Amino acid sequence: MPLGWCTQNGKSPAWVQDRQGPMETGPYGILQTLADILKLLRKQESLPATAVRGLFLSAPLLALAASVGAWSWLPFLKPSASGPYGLWLALTVLGLEAAAVFLGGWSSGSKYALLGAYRLLVALLAYELILGLLLLTVLTHYGSFDLQAIAQAQRTRPGLLQSPFLFLAAGLWLAAGILVAHRAPFDLPETESELVAGAFTEYSGFRFALFMLSEYVVLLLEAVWVSWVFLGGLLAVPFLVVLKILLRWAWPRWRPDQVVTLAWRYGIPLAFAAWIGEMVLQRAS
Repeated sequence: MPLGWCTQNGKSPAWVQDRQGPMETGPYGILQTLADILKLLRKQESLPATAVRGLFLSAPLLALAASVGAWSWLPFLKPSASGPYGLWLALTVLGLEAAAVFLGGWSSGSKYALLGAYRLLVALLAYELILGLLLLTVLTHYGSFDLQAIAQAQRTRPGLLQSPFLFLAAGLWLAAGILVAHRAPFDLPETESELVAGAFTEYSGFRFALFMLSEYVVLLLEAVWVSWVFLGGLLAVPFLVVLKILLRWAWPRWRPDQVVTLAWRYGIPLAFAAWIGEMVLQRAS
């Protein structure tokens, strides 16, 4: 499924920019992603002389393992999704993906990769605080992190229509999800126009592909959780993924100071206000 969204990532920007996109590989270019994978698998991998070998080689595997591991708490997997801590555990495991990207950049022995890794730390602190406050808002409204119980509570109408503060939380979660997936306009760890490829500068071939695959897995996971928690199902997932892909090409990249200002001056206070407002609303009702 993430590979299908990689293909969409080539077609959707083409539509935005009034061009055809990939057309040569397969019918209408639908096999371009497969060709890219084969190309990456055949590329020679390099190991920088200044890299910390063990961490450098294992970081891409850890990133993919963390993002794929979070799939264990997908809403339609009843044994894990019905646990009282399902959503919280899923986000906790997913947080290891960012740790893996940091380790990959830090262990590369490159100043560009190190700068990308440090930028990730700045974003990590901001979006984890935002998501933590949004989790408290969700817990206050639904009374549980049980994904099946959350779905049952939305049988009559979607969650974001049940409370204005849950509506605010949905918008904040959607924005924070772009930070979590390291996607433009908030792709601080990469920023290829400034840092070559940021934390991924020294990676090539198979291990670079693992980092990119984990990014798309996270992108899809965030869309699944927003759709399930605030819209009561999975019907909105394709729309949310395409929306995030289009944002990459329709919105210029933000500077690091702009992203930090947005998160700390607006994102965190608004997330806190959503939680406090939901508590007041629940107590009043």
